[in-house]
Amino acid sequence: MRDTIFRRLGDALARQRAALLAGILSAQLRRFLVNMNLLDGFKTYIVAIAMVLAALSQLVGVDLPSFDGQSAGHLLMEGLAVLFLRKGIKSA
Repeated sequence: MRDTIFRRLGDALARQRAALLAGILSAQLRRFLVNMNLLDGFKTYIVAIAMVLAALSQLVGVDLPSFDGQSAGHLLMEGLAVLFLRKGIKSA
């Protein structure tokens, strides 16, 4: 009888501790993602560089699954356009 009561109590405490830790970690992760000032001003450049790299890799012959339906020249021109448009807007 004692064994089952203590085991149930221990299981309940373990579940509560896991729920508390999950709540704390998810709150901290959410706060970090919302206040992600680390990449401010660079997200557009990252996207443009990814487009240019995908285009260059397609020109070389490497097929990327997520860029499968895009033409290499089209991706290259759009990536350069995004890059230079962002630079022009920032300097104006």
